[in-house]
Amino acid sequence: MKLYRSLVSALALACLTAAPDASALNGFFAGKAGPIKSYTTQVAVMKRGDATAVTVMPDFEGPLEPFAVVLIVPSDVTADKVVTLKREFIDRLDALSAPRFHEFWEQDPCEPGPPQQEWERVLKVEGGGFLGGGSITSGKKVAKELFVDVQAKKKDGEYTFTLLPAGQDVVGWLSGKGYKAPDGAAAAIQPYVAAGNRVVVAEVDPKRIELIGADRAQLSPIRFVTERPFDTLITKPSQLNSPGKQELVIYVLDPDSRYETKNYKSMYPPTNIEVDFAVKERMGEFYNALMDIMAQKFPKTFLMEFAWPSSGCGQPCATEPIMVHELLSLGADFFEQSLPEDERNPKPPELTKEEKEAEKAELKELKPKERRERKKLKDEERQTIATRKALLERHKYVISRLHYRHDAAALPEDPKLGPASDKIEAGVAIPEGMKKQVTTEAKSAPISRFQTRYNNFHPWVPKIQCQNPERGRWGKSPPDYRGLRKTWIAEDLARKSRTQIKPDKVVITEIASLGLGAPQQQAAAPDAGAPDAGTAPAADSGKCGCRVPGGARDNRPLVPALLAFAALVGLRRRRKTAAKG
Repeated sequence: MKLYRSLVSALALACLTAAPDASALNGFFAGKAGPIKSYTTQVAVMKRGDATAVTVMPDFEGPLEPFAVVLIVPSDVTADKVVTLKREFIDRLDALSAPRFHEFWEQDPCEPGPPQQEWERVLKVEGGGFLGGGSITSGKKVAKELFVDVQAKKKDGEYTFTLLPAGQDVVGWLSGKGYKAPDGAAAAIQPYVAAGNRVVVAEVDPKRIELIGADRAQLSPIRFVTERPFDTLITKPSQLNSPGKQELVIYVLDPDSRYETKNYKSMYPPTNIEVDFAVKERMGEFYNALMDIMAQKFPKTFLMEFAWPSSGCGQPCATEPIMVHELLSLGADFFEQSLPEDERNPKPPELTKEEKEAEKAELKELKPKERRERKKLKDEERQTIATRKALLERHKYVISRLHYRHDAAALPEDPKLGPASDKIEAGVAIPEGMKKQVTTEAKSAPISRFQTRYNNFHPWVPKIQCQNPERGRWGKSPPDYRGLRKTWIAEDLARKSRTQIKPDKVVITEIASLGLGAPQQQAAAPDAGAPDAGTAPAADSGKCGCRVPGGARDNRPLVPALLAFAALVGLRRRRKTAAKG
């Protein structure tokens, strides 16, 4: 119990001392009641042909009095091209692309065959389940396209937008409205305005924003669209509201290519790396500390953390793939406006001979009026299916995630974005054998499939009952696993500590470029997930809390007894039980 109390105290201290992250905004904040800081901004850039949709989602820290967001936008942006989106669309991109933690379980050595992976589970309803009971117009299966949400979603009320006339004195306009621009604002935006860009002021209703702290809020995303060439993110003015270090997270959605920065160095973070179990529920803290090491060793370098087709979501998936209504909300609805009618609403394919005969037999049983109504409904249904199939086919993208933590000295110029010259794959290979051999390198591939994944392993514990066991096949959790089948990701970085997790204590795979891990450490450890002496263990949600960091999978026949025992004893006793299992 003494150990348990120590761990609780350590976790409480971590919450109290958590250091905030930061980000970049393509403009600045101006308030009426004191200074404002912006710690996090995520930017989604969606491209198709010459058109680009840019969505900016900043956070805010300061007095909860009226304030304004000043954005610099391309010269062709008009008032009707600036809208507010729901926060969930950027949150989905974040969850889909964030660095992730994944547990591999050794499969039963006596059951031959390839290991099954968590992402191979069948999640869809088969047979006569939901939406599987029949068509609107017949007893046949309903076409899924009929139930696809194809409406872009906007949000109203949080902002009042004003597109300032070209040549307008921005600081003077703000002052006339009672806002105080930060020192240096006029000089910071002058080069952009002189280059022909426009200024949009979003006045914020503080009663409509979402609080994430006493004086901290997460603002809703602001989207604007342009048909001018767009490859540079305006980030330098955000330093006017900088708390010191800032962090920039960029999502690029392009139909063909993954994207990278063209005027800064870039690197892939370590991926498919084995880490201690303590990382599981503390991915944000771990990744913050790892980023600090990378930034020290590779200054002025963007991290390329994710590149994957929008039809997927990585392996394992932290969330389901992006849906078409989310793509439409992020900018695809604007792309749709320029398409010709025959492309947006293509003619349905001709019915086959069998389909014509079946339809004729169905309509024959109806009265003339019912026959006409049914025929009209069936034609409309076929047209809807054809239209939505074409929509789904048009909107396929490669989603890239770029990440950069910086101060003013580390961001001397605005980052320029451009398509990468190749497609890459990394972080997707399956470990093999008892040594968990797996490549950690990025390589060229037919399609980009890159994710930043950190692994932990549960060796087989129950007694082996066969003569020729096959060891070292790593896959999904056993059927009796009681824990959440959840993919833990590095999210909410702004509220996570960067000192509580020490990478040199929890990284097991050698990362020579960062001076982490050691070959002898992996070879000497009987359980690769065993905690280092200096690592504070975190409770496992699996097996109803019956595992601790580094503990092997519990002996499954003893689960009921262990669960009851765990309810009566402290964490220390549970740790001994897991080791015995």
